[in-house]
Amino acid sequence: MNVAMEENTPSSPSYLAKLKSSLSDPRALLLVALVLAVTAAGSAVYKKLYLKPILAMAELRYQSHMSLMRLYDLQMEYRRGHGAYANNLDALLATAPDGAQLRERLKASMDINTLAVIGDEDRFRLEANVLDPQRTSVKIRGPLGER
Repeated sequence: MNVAMEENTPSSPSYLAKLKSSLSDPRALLLVALVLAVTAAGSAVYKKLYLKPILAMAELRYQSHMSLMRLYDLQMEYRRGHGAYANNLDALLATAPDGAQLRERLKASMDINTLAVIGDEDRFRLEANVLDPQRTSVKIRGPLGER
């Protein structure tokens, strides 16, 4: 007996209809809220414990670089006025109108005890250790040419 089957199987609801009905369930909404809260808390902890120290260290290194570049500019000015490069930090800072502020910026970003200003008639060298956990050594030798 060949009897044709009627198509009486109900059509399955679409994906969006299933999603809409599942989001009206209070348990699903609670789960979504819980996932969002855990994600936000994890992001805050990541920012505080990982990103903030890295950004602070990068800012410290940047400030030390900017201070060394200011010393570089002072060395170039010192040579124009004296015919040779300065051989110590005090002589170099004495010629700067912002010498005291520069010394404070240097102390804030570098180990001032390791700061070496070495110069003669033809060239100079600036060296220091940054106040980061690795005690990064920064060096500039000059003159590099006019900037």
